[in-house]
Amino acid sequence: MAKYQDLFNRLKMAILRGEYAPNQRLPSENALAIRYRLSRITTKRALNELVAADLVYRVQGKGTFVKPHTSTASRDLLLVLPFTDPRQFGDYQSGITQTLRGTTWQLTTITNPTFAKLSPADLREQYAGVIYYPEQLGVELPHLIAIFENGLPLVLLDKRPGALAVPSIISDNAEGGALALHHLQQLGHRRIAFYPGHPFWESYTDTVSDRFFGYLNAYRGLAPSAEPLHWAQALYGAPAEQIRDFLQAHHITGIIAENDLEALKLMHGLQRIDAPFAAKLSVIGFDDLPAAAQNTPPLTTIVQDFPAMGTEAVTALLSQINNPTKLFNQPVTVPVKLVARQSTKPKGESNADF
Repeated sequence: MAKYQDLFNRLKMAILRGEYAPNQRLPSENALAIRYRLSRITTKRALNELVAADLVYRVQGKGTFVKPHTSTASRDLLLVLPFTDPRQFGDYQSGITQTLRGTTWQLTTITNPTFAKLSPADLREQYAGVIYYPEQLGVELPHLIAIFENGLPLVLLDKRPGALAVPSIISDNAEGGALALHHLQQLGHRRIAFYPGHPFWESYTDTVSDRFFGYLNAYRGLAPSAEPLHWAQALYGAPAEQIRDFLQAHHITGIIAENDLEALKLMHGLQRIDAPFAAKLSVIGFDDLPAAAQNTPPLTTIVQDFPAMGTEAVTALLSQINNPTKLFNQPVTVPVKLVARQSTKPKGESNADF
């Protein structure tokens, strides 16, 4: 990250967290340069970015001041997740709570079914803003639209709401699919299938579609006779015996699963019916849940930076609260990385010792 961008982010979060009061003067370019050991050119650019972000204003000869923002009666923010236990789900909470630490904001966490029972008016009365993880965006979108129309600041995790002016925080799922494919390719695998937990081909618009397309883009030309979409559709929902027979018939030696849960389910099913075959199959998951590292063998997976996504979600939410008349709909994409473990190995080798 460029130095000016880092300083801009620091100052932006300080403003959004309330560390600077409305109309309070920010430190000068010189003061910032001394404090952060940066050049004046760098600090000036960071302050210019704050002006462009509509967070500060300048007074000729006097300095840079925090732009007045809307105050809210409620200091409670709402986080909505399918599961509130980070062992079952990504740990967004740690990034959110860390970002809010030292502020007067309070965080409440509830599940999607509980949230669905609350009317937009009730939510507006109780909370200053909502960070929401959709389970079935198409089903939940009417409720979210009503909340948007009611003026309650809203941020989505992991899903993009089309052209609706609601910011979303997403992992780079396409890059994750490509990283998984390249890892297996480097291990000598050429027949590599995508294992889905739901029929993403019914819409081609969700997170899993992005993972599949990332894999597909990287796979192009590697195995001319491969049929990635057909393979995924054939594997979906199939029992372990049928999956084994299909993989053997098509000489598939590598699997990229929709997520860790599907990867572990596949591995355990194959281990139960044919341990030698399972030991030779290379499998990659997505999410790095605690169970991934604890599995036998430990699961290679694509790691999403959930704490960073939580931090970005707070930033997007407080930006809306700070400036409710401005529309925020630009998605924020957070990088991913691959963690290699023993569930992947060179083609032809076995992990039977694990």
